[in-house]
Amino acid sequence: MEVLERIQAWHKTQVERGRDPTLGVRIETLRERPGWSVQIDLAGTQLSGLTLAPYKEGATDRDWLAYRIKDDRFEGIGDPTKLQALLFAFLDLADRTLAGLGRAPQREKR
Repeated sequence: MEVLERIQAWHKTQVERGRDPTLGVRIETLRERPGWSVQIDLAGTQLSGLTLAPYKEGATDRDWLAYRIKDDRFEGIGDPTKLQALLFAFLDLADRTLAGLGRAPQREKR
């Protein structure tokens, strides 16, 4: 499945689970320089409360990407060629996190 189809499916699943539809995915162009901004609200999802240290790659005006989680939101920015990479970074993080939750040991009920 392609990245765009995956992000659509992820958002649809969150809304179907009763998440506030005003929370979601925002994709915009940057104002300061050519590039993309991606913001994905994590509140109301299984990813809420997730932490992630800031990640950066590339160091030129034509090749750069950065993302983090801040205030329960995935925030990413990148050069004009990095929209797909930003969405993939979020989806990869979500997949790895949810797979880890599925393997977490069950607590005993008291």
